Amino acid sequence: MPVAAGASPRTRALAAALRRMKADSGLTYADLAKRTKELGVPHGAATLSRAAAGAHLPRLDTVRAFARAAADRDSWHAQFQAADRAEVLWAAVGAEQAAVLAAEPVRPRRSTAGLARGLAGLRARAGQPSLTRLQKLTTMAGHRVPRSTLHLLLGGRALPTGDQLAAVLAAFDAAAGPGRVVVGDHRKWLEARNAIERRLRPGPPEPVISYGCIDGQLDELLERRGREEEILRKVGRWNDEEGDSEEDEYSLGILRDPYAPWEALDEDELAAWEAAALAAGAKKGNEEDLAEAIRRSLARS
Repeated sequence: MPVAAGASPRTRALAAALRRMKADSGLTYADLAKRTKELGVPHGAATLSRAAAGAHLPRLDTVRAFARAAADRDSWHAQFQAADRAEVLWAAVGAEQAAVLAAEPVRPRRSTAGLARGLAGLRARAGQPSLTRLQKLTTMAGHRVPRSTLHLLLGGRALPTGDQLAAVLAAFDAAAGPGRVVVGDHRKWLEARNAIERRLRPGPPEPVISYGCIDGQLDELLERRGREEEILRKVGRWNDEEGDSEEDEYSLGILRDPYAPWEALDEDELAAWEAAALAAGAKKGNEEDLAEAIRRSLARS
């Protein structure tokens, strides 16, 4: 299988070196995987195959395990010598990628992935410090960011907190060395991070129409009702004889329940209607009789 198309020169060199080690050993990827297990650095055959494909930069531990497994089984010296040579090629690929990132304009971005891309550029300009070194430098900056968290943040798989981002930015400046400023305006990066968090934050819940109140959402509902009427007229399904009904008032939230019209009344009005209903002979405590009395009173008014 040829090296992946579009691979950079140094990536192609690393992939070619790994393939040459495999060919010299006469082992299959399955055999190499078995050897890595015997050496105490287990890697699967698929992982080793991807490392030699040249499609991406493999992890350093994968490269070293590959080289050791392909070297002389009986010579620890030969194994570690092969691993060291492979590491030199791996570091060259990393430096090549860092140079590309360092040449890009470095600025805060509008998404978590974009922010991570900008941080990767800052890391490249700081000399591509390892995650272990960044962990130590963030601790010195006052907020320790573990290697596993740094891996997620720089990979765009998590948005850093404000404290984490401030510590990482300080770590980049410290890694660059005395007198060198990599980040510049820390405040700009923190503001960009806060803006991303605001965009990711769930919006407020949809407003609920207040029953028994004709404000706010009523204009919107009436406008929608007008559009529905216009559509029904065009398709010949509108009945002009129906007109506005009491049911329309319930659907618009003016009244809550067609069987409980008193819910639209305030306390004083309800007391007056109740007194009138009782005076008309309705039995107190019988909700149905009281409802009928109120309906009759409302109809007369």
